Amino acid sequence: MALRTKLRRPAAAAIAVAVLAAAAVAGSTARGAQNAPAPQNITIAYQFGIGYAPLLLIKQQRLLEKAYPGLKVEWKQLASGTPITDGIIKGDIQIGAMGTGPMLVGWARGTNWKVIAPLDEADLWLMVRNPAIRTFNDLRGKRIATPTATSIQAVVLRKMAEVKLGNARALDSSLISMDHPDGMQALLTGQIDAHFTSPPYQWLELGRGARALGKSYGYFGAHSFLVTVATQRFYDEYTAFSNRFYRLVKQSIDLLNKKPRVAAAILAREDATETTAAQFRRWITRKKSLTFTTRPRGLMRTAAFMNKIGLLNKVPGSWRELVFPPVYPTRGS
Repeated sequence: MALRTKLRRPAAAAIAVAVLAAAAVAGSTARGAQNAPAPQNITIAYQFGIGYAPLLLIKQQRLLEKAYPGLKVEWKQLASGTPITDGIIKGDIQIGAMGTGPMLVGWARGTNWKVIAPLDEADLWLMVRNPAIRTFNDLRGKRIATPTATSIQAVVLRKMAEVKLGNARALDSSLISMDHPDGMQALLTGQIDAHFTSPPYQWLELGRGARALGKSYGYFGAHSFLVTVATQRFYDEYTAFSNRFYRLVKQSIDLLNKKPRVAAAILAREDATETTAAQFRRWITRKKSLTFTTRPRGLMRTAAFMNKIGLLNKVPGSWRELVFPPVYPTRGS
């Protein structure tokens, strides 16, 4: 998993989002376990955090390779949704995992992708360590790290600013882009003033003296956090494979929810840090903060708010416009 929870010098990235036109997906057809069309090669990209656990179970157990003998799967761990978006546009990445913010931005700007499988819901925390920061007004002029300016964390921060400060854009000038491991280190060493992060980094920061100034569920209600996306062209070309991918995600989520001890042991084998299976089990069973599910929730609320503050130029007529058919029965919102 390479959570990168040890302290090291932060490397801030520029705030940028590159969403252009629809991607062409290259790949020739092979025959899989059920005589279903599959690409010969596929690249799947994800980011940092325990929220990507369903994908990491698929990776560690080589479930795609077992389903489709001969398939070559490359897994890429990237810092944010921006390089994943770029990779999908260029055709270098076929399935990308990201927060709902970048997913909605890409959809609205014509990337022509949809959600192939949601991964989870999460209560995201805005963490501070300086005791002088007591209210949102104290954040004016301070340094606040989020993955990107359109990340779901940055979207929720604007909702918080609207409620607490009367202006959704009041803290925009304070935003800097950092991946979650860098942001955690920067907060704990005093190089930034606030870190809007996700599990497990918010829990690790809490254990090291930080506190939550605000939590996303208090402003948006329970909402989807991470989803996997693919282009319409990829889904149309490899429909059976895409549907099988959804089922493997669902299978992995069932393992996380029903057999957390088994799932934790697999995640510990995948992880490149010192994180133990016992720690993974504690993380994946914190149901109030993190719930693994393929049900998309709150997409319409999130899209409506993003449109209201100018992050989206349009909103979907229904949550079903944002997902592929396997997700339809989940009763999303």
